[in-house]
Amino acid sequence: MSACCSRHHRVLVFDFDGVILDSARLKRQAFADLYDDEPEESRRAVAAYLNRRGGQPREVKFRHIEGHILGREAGEARIQALCRRFKASVEQRLLDAPAIPGALEFLNRWRGRLPLYLLSATPEAELRAIVERRGLAGYFLEVIGAPPDKVTGLRNLLARRQHAARDTVMIGDSYNDYRAARSNATLFVGVTADPASSPFPNDVVTTVDLHGLEAALARL
Repeated sequence: MSACCSRHHRVLVFDFDGVILDSARLKRQAFADLYDDEPEESRRAVAAYLNRRGGQPREVKFRHIEGHILGREAGEARIQALCRRFKASVEQRLLDAPAIPGALEFLNRWRGRLPLYLLSATPEAELRAIVERRGLAGYFLEVIGAPPDKVTGLRNLLARRQHAARDTVMIGDSYNDYRAARSNATLFVGVTADPASSPFPNDVVTTVDLHGLEAALARL
């Protein structure tokens, strides 16, 4: 076993979009497309918000966009209608999205040798369906979606599986993933294709893709 995964802290919890699938940008675009009929200034504000706020449930994003950016009342019926439109728009895109470079190779190397989990802000039934259709379910001991939020989801996973936080690494591409790790006292590796615009503090260990994940884990 390579040095990266021979230490005690090698329970790995992966985010999905932007970590396993190269799908974070296409999801942001699917969100933005729902606001194409808004004025240009509003569209820019929506895009800026989406670029900052990865890793959150879509209901949270829609409530923020509707209430804080567009300044309009949005009841539950409106939010759920937006969620349905988003799901319809993004489903085929997720089936077609390529894997993050190195992701499948890493999973193939370590499946059955380490506890591997998937934790996403995507609704759980939808997440499980995509993971199954992409042939990824066999890599993970659990596939965990929303609700709850990622902080709670990670906390529940640690308790349910009796993993020590110090032995666990969250691997994510958003500040929300980093916050989930910090809130639960686990380790963290950030995945950021453009290190110059990383959402993470300067001391966070990062990799541009999963080809570099073993080297990143070795630096923890």
